[in-house]
Amino acid sequence: MTQTKTVYILLTRSGTWFSRLIHLATDDCYTHASIGLDGPAGPFYSFGRLDPRFALPAGLVQERLDGSPMGGRETPWCLCELEVSSQAYNHLKQQLSSMYARWEQYHYNLLGALSCYFHQPLRREHHYFCSQFVASLLEESGAAELGKCPDLVRPVDFCSLRGLRSVRQGVFVPSPA
Repeated sequence: MTQTKTVYILLTRSGTWFSRLIHLATDDCYTHASIGLDGPAGPFYSFGRLDPRFALPAGLVQERLDGSPMGGRETPWCLCELEVSSQAYNHLKQQLSSMYARWEQYHYNLLGALSCYFHQPLRREHHYFCSQFVASLLEESGAAELGKCPDLVRPVDFCSLRGLRSVRQGVFVPSPA
C-alpha cells in the first residue's frame, strides 16, 4: 500500500485592480492560486505582489489563509486538498524549499499571464504567474495530470483537477482599520 500525503491548493479572488481585471476578462470565480504543504495554517506559496500596496514588483511569495496578503479587501476563497504520493510530496517540498531559498531570482510572468489569456503558452526561465507555478510544481512532481500545459492553466482550472476536493470556502472580510 502506498502512503499518501496531503497538498493544499488555495484559490482566491482579491479586490485588487489586477484581480478585478482578470475577473472582468475571464469571469472566473477565482483569479489566484497558491500551494501549501503544511495544512490550512500555511504557509502557501505563489507568485504575486511583493508589497501588498503595489501590483509590481511581483515574484515568489508566501501567503497565509488569514487574509494578510489580500491587501485588506474582501476576498472569496476556497481551500482544497489533494492526496499525493509520498514521493511526489517530498519532491514538492524539496522544490519549494529550493525555490524559496532563492526567491529573489524569480519574477512574475506578466507576459505569460497575458499569453495564457490568448491560449498561447509562454514559458520564461525563472518567471511564473500564480497558476502556472502551481501547475508546474504539480506536474513536475508527478502529483497530478493537468490535461494541459502548465503555461495555460488558470486558477479556476484547478477546480476540475481529478482528486482535488474542496474542504473549506468563504469570504475573508478584513477588520475595519
